[in-house]
Amino acid sequence: MNRKLALALIAILLATAIGAVVWSTRPTPVATGPALPTFDYAADDSWAVTPDVPPPAVWETDWEIDVILLSQDAALETSDRVGLEKRRDDAAEELDRMSGAFEGIGPVYAPYLRAASLDSDSDAALRHYLSTDNRGRAFVIVTDRPVPAQSIALFGDDPLLRTRFGGVLYTGPQVESGTVLPATACSRRYKPETGCIASVELRRSGGRYERTGGEQLTNGLIRWLNDHASKLAEPLGDLEEVEIIEIRRPGETE
Repeated sequence: MNRKLALALIAILLATAIGAVVWSTRPTPVATGPALPTFDYAADDSWAVTPDVPPPAVWETDWEIDVILLSQDAALETSDRVGLEKRRDDAAEELDRMSGAFEGIGPVYAPYLRAASLDSDSDAALRHYLSTDNRGRAFVIVTDRPVPAQSIALFGDDPLLRTRFGGVLYTGPQVESGTVLPATACSRRYKPETGCIASVELRRSGGRYERTGGEQLTNGLIRWLNDHASKLAEPLGDLEEVEIIEIRRPGETE
C-alpha cells in the first residue's frame, strides 16, 4: 500500500515538473491592444513639447537654434493593460522632463512617436517642422537612435538646410561611427572624419534630466553661421491675380 502511494506521489511530482517546464517555454503573448492612431504632425496634439510662443524667423532676428527631440525611449507602444490616454500622458511627461535638459540651447520640439513606426513618424515630424516651424533657423536633432534614411536625404537635396543643421546630440548606446548619421549630411563646419555627432549623457535629477556633453556642436555654431551662412529671405506673400486691361488707341473705341 505504501509503495503504491509512493509511486502515485512520484507520478504527481513528475507531472507537475513537466507542466512547469512546458509553461516556462511557452511563447510570450503578443500585445493585442487597440492600434495606435497615425499622428498628424500638422495638429498640435501630435506634439508633446513645443514652444509656448513661436520663435522668430531668421529674417526677423539674428541666428538662433532650435532643438528637435526624437526619443525612442518615450515612444508609444500597444498594450492591453494601459489605455491610450495614459500612454500619451506618460510619454508627454517623459518628453517634457527630457526637454528641460536642452532648453539652454533653444526652443524644443518633441513629437509623439509610435514604437512600431519610429522611422516613418520621426521623418514625418521632422519634415513638418522644417516646412512649417523652422523658418530658416539653425537646428540640432536630439535622438537615441539612428536618423531615418529618408530624413538624411533631405540634407543632400538642400545645401542651405545642411548649412544651418548643427548636427545630432546622441543620447543612445554606443554605436559605430557613422551609424547614427553619415558625415555627408553635415555642413562644412565639420571635418568628414569626425562628422557632426556628439554623445550626450542624460541623468535623472529629481523630476528632471541633466545633460552632460554636446557642447562641441552647439558652442560656436551661431558665430560660424554669422561668418559662413546666408539667411533665408522672407517669403513673398500670396500672389494676387491682376486683370489685364486691353489698351486701345484713340479712334479704336466704339
